[in-house]
Amino acid sequence: MVVRVAVIGAGYMGSAHARVLKRIINEYPGLAELVYVVDIDRHKAINVTSKYGGKPTDSIDKLPDESVDFAIIATPTSFHFTAVKQLAEKGVKGFLIEKPMTRNLEEATSLIDLEKEYNLWITVGHIERFNPATAALHKRIAANSFGDILTLVARRVGPFAARVKDTDVVYDLAIHEVDNALVIYRLLPHTVKSYTLGGIVSNLTDYALAVLGYDNGFASIEVNRVTPFKQRILYLTARKGVVFLDYMKQELRFHSNDEETIIHVNREEPLYLEDLVTLRSFADKNKPPVDTRQAFTALYICEKILNSTKRGKEIILDKEGDYKTYSDILEEGIKRYRHYVSQHTSQH
Repeated sequence: MVVRVAVIGAGYMGSAHARVLKRIINEYPGLAELVYVVDIDRHKAINVTSKYGGKPTDSIDKLPDESVDFAIIATPTSFHFTAVKQLAEKGVKGFLIEKPMTRNLEEATSLIDLEKEYNLWITVGHIERFNPATAALHKRIAANSFGDILTLVARRVGPFAARVKDTDVVYDLAIHEVDNALVIYRLLPHTVKSYTLGGIVSNLTDYALAVLGYDNGFASIEVNRVTPFKQRILYLTARKGVVFLDYMKQELRFHSNDEETIIHVNREEPLYLEDLVTLRSFADKNKPPVDTRQAFTALYICEKILNSTKRGKEIILDKEGDYKTYSDILEEGIKRYRHYVSQHTSQH
């Protein structure tokens, strides 16, 4: 079966998805076809379809029922849930939703309920999972190549992009590093402490420094959108040495006993790999690469990062009022993170 795909949102990310879809369609005949591009600005939809294929339309309501198998949701976050609901009612069964999954935890639980109600297949676009350097790191974490991880220090900074003006930098950038920390530690942190600055280039949080506390280590995450150059780096201090990852250059190095080992990485565009793995998984009826429970868990930690600054104190996760409310989803999320580490890294 050829997977009929619609891209919802013809902005920066929607256009990028359409571009890599065209490549996938050319390289893997019979896997997928781009049938629609939807944007409230019809001219944007027309521009994308003229380059990459599909039919343009300005409304999900105008899509014929049962005409789409799979939708890529690349709208602003505030429209994610509504878009999925509208499409599910039209018979769409598969979804890739750009991160963050929803704008808050309440919507996220509603999305999980919708997923059950319509028996949907949903994955969330945590794109760094598909960065070949990150995948190489995760494989070695699964093999315990570095020994116990003691600390994680990540820095993800760059200039302001107007397209994310309605999203806190924590949900825009820190969520990648939170997701990575959850993969690496395979546990929820016990504590969350943050320091943030806002109102610099937007009306929301533009700078955040967060520390996730574990029994035998911590993850320090710095993100901002006020730095004039882009940087995406990660340091892991482990029992056997120090790991350095450069996400943008797709470089992975291990330093131990005055020796540096450069770990080979087959470089490729992460978005291309994400869409390819996603479409193959959906077509083959395999589990979503990054499911809603994992995405919910990362979203939960991001919300606590923002709450820590608002309250001016460290947050102890299992003392939170909503911890019991969401404990089943969070426990399942961690279980699936562990399963990802043990089973799914080979897919990339």
